[in-house]
Amino acid sequence: MRRPDVQAPEPADRAVTRRTRSGVHLPFPYDQVSQLHSLAERIHNAADELPLTDSVHSGVDNLDDLDDSTRDIAGLITHLTTAAAFAAGTVHRARDPEADVTRRTVTQLTRTVGALGHALADLGEAVAHAGALHQLSSLPRSPQRTTAIESERSQLYARIASTRRQLNQAGGRLHQEADRLTAPPTPNRSPRATSATPVPPPIPAISRTR
Repeated sequence: MRRPDVQAPEPADRAVTRRTRSGVHLPFPYDQVSQLHSLAERIHNAADELPLTDSVHSGVDNLDDLDDSTRDIAGLITHLTTAAAFAAGTVHRARDPEADVTRRTVTQLTRTVGALGHALADLGEAVAHAGALHQLSSLPRSPQRTTAIESERSQLYARIASTRRQLNQAGGRLHQEADRLTAPPTPNRSPRATSATPVPPPIPAISRTR
């Protein structure tokens, strides 16, 4: 993937845009924490947009709903991967605190992409079960057909529920890691070095005579 030449970082209150292969301009603010929180909210929104299991009936409706959710999650995977690649390209071997925050941001983005990949795999299984339901709905009524529909619908429910759970977990973890980026460093509790200042000897008691 070709990358544009990286210019000097702009102020924190401005955003840098990068042109993707599809021609879409995506914002990448330098405020790493706000970026992660925003992406976490988008992941939670994708979980909320998944079809509810009590509304899942015919295969045609299922496929329409799952098509939207598949696009959402796949878009998030692309967005987070692009954001990670862009952020990684802004730091090389720098050891300053800002570079360290950026590296940690890249780590969290890529871990979240992995979690979203698992969620998308479950959603793919849901699509397969929705297709099976679509085929079964065209068959003549019979006890075997009824049993098969119940089985496919149960597995469809399970895959949708698993997708929703994984998305919410991924969004929650990303929120937590974003908060940790701004957490103060843990104080060093190692024992202090012994002071080199000599301690004066105790003053002898004055004898009292009558």
